[in-house]
Amino acid sequence: MASDDATRLVSGLLKHHYTFSPILGFPLTTKNARELDLSIHNKEIQKHPDWEAYVNSLDHINFVWLGGYGEERNIYSQGAQFAENDRCIHLGVDITLKANTLIYAPLAGRIHSFQNNDKPFDYGPTIILEHDLDKNIHFYTLYGHLSLISLENLTVGQSFEPGQLVGYIGSKSENGGWSPHLHFQIISDMDNMKGDYPGVASKIDALTMLHKCPDPQLILGFPEKPVIY
Repeated sequence: MASDDATRLVSGLLKHHYTFSPILGFPLTTKNARELDLSIHNKEIQKHPDWEAYVNSLDHINFVWLGGYGEERNIYSQGAQFAENDRCIHLGVDITLKANTLIYAPLAGRIHSFQNNDKPFDYGPTIILEHDLDKNIHFYTLYGHLSLISLENLTVGQSFEPGQLVGYIGSKSENGGWSPHLHFQIISDMDNMKGDYPGVASKIDALTMLHKCPDPQLILGFPEKPVIY
């Protein structure tokens, strides 16, 4: 998809901003959700042994914690795949959830591809849906760090309706080695990739990649305003 089409995608998502089904089964609002900040600028992380301890210290009883779009992070040094070109800019949103939490399709689509990206600190089980929005907008949503059972009985081209179950959050033992969470990402052009797509960019490529991967807020509806590149 050309860059003009990526701009058209953002316009289309803005047009339909509050029509998408909630991917957790309920709307995310300021009453039940808070922004998750794992950026290099969050000094609160430094007060804990590591970033996972910081995340575990948050109030998960009363709030869903999500965020990270466009953040510069230093938590990827443990993964060899991020060392190339010093990839540190996050292209999606992370939603911290318990393992086996249900994830639903936000709009009608079909399976583009799926696979278990099982290298250490990769996505683990991943599903990518493709969608048509209006007449001339075609795009994809990626669901990473799922459970292995989420990949069972899937077929390329399989249809999904809004609100239909996509999969389940995976445990640390199966999701690439991360604390349980969903990596949710919007992608305008898959660049002929299947079952995988970069979720973290280098600083050099950041603006291009963030333009190709618009803010998931445009579908999630939280926080209040999207960041547009």
